[in-house]
Amino acid sequence: MSVYLSLTPTEGPGHDGIGAVVYHQLLLYLMAKKSGLGYTHPGFKNLSHYDYTGYSQNQICNEYTQFFNFPCLEEPYEVIKVPGISEEFLNLISEHRYTENPVVINLHEEDLSEKRVTNGLEDYFFRNIDYFYDKNVISEIKNNLIFNGKKYFFKDKFNISLHIRSFNPNDTEQDNIKRELYYPSRDTLRYENLICKLRDKYKNTPCVLNIHSQSPVINGKPEYFNSFSQFNTEDFQIVVHVNQDPWSDLYHMINSELFIMSNSSFSHIASLLNTNTVIARDNFWKYTYPSIIKVNRKYDF
Repeated sequence: MSVYLSLTPTEGPGHDGIGAVVYHQLLLYLMAKKSGLGYTHPGFKNLSHYDYTGYSQNQICNEYTQFFNFPCLEEPYEVIKVPGISEEFLNLISEHRYTENPVVINLHEEDLSEKRVTNGLEDYFFRNIDYFYDKNVISEIKNNLIFNGKKYFFKDKFNISLHIRSFNPNDTEQDNIKRELYYPSRDTLRYENLICKLRDKYKNTPCVLNIHSQSPVINGKPEYFNSFSQFNTEDFQIVVHVNQDPWSDLYHMINSELFIMSNSSFSHIASLLNTNTVIARDNFWKYTYPSIIKVNRKYDF
């Protein structure tokens, strides 16, 4: 293989968190694999929005680098920088596809704040989604993830993952109404209704509903989600996972048989690698796969 694609990381203070950063890397990786090209990523170096995890920046970067396990081409190689997907970009791929020495075509963003390259990549990928959406390619990337933590899915039960994005003072865009951040005083009833709908829909199937979120913990119990336990039955178990390592949440959301997204980039990257059933809100503002089920605020599905 002679042509490898890479994307200048949009990392650093004032930039996006892991969800948005990985989202664009995954799009390029999926595009490269489907097109028979290589992909290379140097590892995460300067991620933002990690304070809530309890890890240092160096630790969080190393953990995410290991988890996603993106291929990294060893030097030396030629790098050709291009300012986005264009006719020049496509011509360079054709020109170097069969050359002897490896060439890295780097989608390079001169001004990271403008996001022209990443927005252009996203537009190109989803304009051609009928070609790029390939479950076999997605599965290859998913199966290459490295997760050494506790795996808590049951082989004899239907595993559901629900991501609830709760209020986090260290998070970004708290005032974005479309994010639908979870406030217990306002949103508990809405999610209780969702839980009841899931329990009714799968009443003939033993299920585990895994809830992934953040919450204060008082006397060993997640304060925000205490009321949910009342809906447990013998065949419908609810397990709340709060303040977990984010790669643990990602692993289980990616591998669940039913994944219900929140309006967040963190959920979004899990949806890109989940090859089963995914449900998203109909007001989620980013592109999603055509297979994803869109639902209203009441979670009617």
